[in-house]
Amino acid sequence: FESAKADMFLVLKVEVPSTSKPAELRIVATAPGYISSSIYLFIDKTKPEPFSLRMVRKADPPAGVVLKQETVETASTGTIRQTKTITTPTNASMTASATVTISANTILKDDKGQPVAGQLSAQFATYSSQTEASLRAFPGGFTTRVLRDNQGNASVKGTFSPIGYISLELATANGQKATSLSQPLTASVQIPSLLKNPQTGQPLKQGDQIPVFSYQETTGEWTFDQTISLTQSGSGLQASIPISKASGYTLAFWTPDGSCATGGQWTITGKPEGKPIRWVLYNGNQQYVADGTSSNNILSISRLSAGAARLDLFAPDGKVIGSSTVSNACGSHTVTVTYPQNLIDLDVTITAYCENRNDIQVSPSAWVRYRKVGTENWQQSFLTAGQGKLLGLEPNTDYEAGVDYNGFNAVVINSGQTSGNQAIKIQLPSTISVCQQ
Repeated sequence: FESAKADMFLVLKVEVPSTSKPAELRIVATAPGYISSSIYLFIDKTKPEPFSLRMVRKADPPAGVVLKQETVETASTGTIRQTKTITTPTNASMTASATVTISANTILKDDKGQPVAGQLSAQFATYSSQTEASLRAFPGGFTTRVLRDNQGNASVKGTFSPIGYISLELATANGQKATSLSQPLTASVQIPSLLKNPQTGQPLKQGDQIPVFSYQETTGEWTFDQTISLTQSGSGLQASIPISKASGYTLAFWTPDGSCATGGQWTITGKPEGKPIRWVLYNGNQQYVADGTSSNNILSISRLSAGAARLDLFAPDGKVIGSSTVSNACGSHTVTVTYPQNLIDLDVTITAYCENRNDIQVSPSAWVRYRKVGTENWQQSFLTAGQGKLLGLEPNTDYEAGVDYNGFNAVVINSGQTSGNQAIKIQLPSTISVCQQ
């Protein structure tokens, strides 16, 4: 499936999903100028659910992601002519570097077994495990299904607690990519010693054993590769990862599904029922784990790893209104918030029309994204048959609101003094079937 504007809508014709028996779906995305990524979805509700798959733009990576690109040359047999060492740069958001050495006489072949010959772009990237932006871009997310885990289990669900991530891409100008290497390469990654080992609760130290999982970018699947031991490097720690293929690798502790069978539930006090909040969950290392929105006063987060966690709650304007730190995310908890007063709801109507004719109009069921003009905090609301409400707006304030369909179609609307009504119009391209009737 190809999408010119990076949006898609899916309808699953399966048994009705539930929390105990969710539908599972893996989506893999590639785009020119971006590092390939994926997302693994657990669909446990019958109502529509939005999802976002975040990708790293090579020319403008987010905080905590750095990459370095060099050129390597291979003979007609795919043999590397000269050893090349690539070290990623450091900056304010990424103080640790990673290095890979591509040895001479290594033979590169693609997934069809053909030599990859000529001038190749060698791109080496590393992701921090300490910035929220880089963790949000982690391929596949943290809760997923792996082909094989470090305990020998096959096709098992679970959760990663990442320590670091690296990615090596070797490709010609015409897009031929090397996947197999005739001999392993070695990548060295600096590890922040302030991170804690979730198995011991103590800071990482020399000798700690960390599983390494490899990533298959064409399928979005993870599989256990090996276990490595941390070594001392100056005042910090270092991990040396043997790379057997040009792909992604993560240093991560793995928790199989079932360690937190009931998930976590937070009862929210101080919030009017039905009013929206945004939540972000962090683990005991203060690493981003997950986020979402809710209008309920009981927030349930399934598929968690047991252990310490922090839940931050945000008002519609993006301000923190409450926080809960717990020793174990599993089970029931309570959090109190100070919710802003005098917020209003706005009735909204969506109408879609064809760019090539005016006799066809559609009232779609769709998610509307909206935010106060000049802010970065997006909210979402689902409209059925073109009608619904935007919740938690400040009175007499301009909002940007729109629908992700063939790109983001946004308009600026004013909330008014009290609850009112606004319309959003979507222009449909003439190429879609409904406009060709």
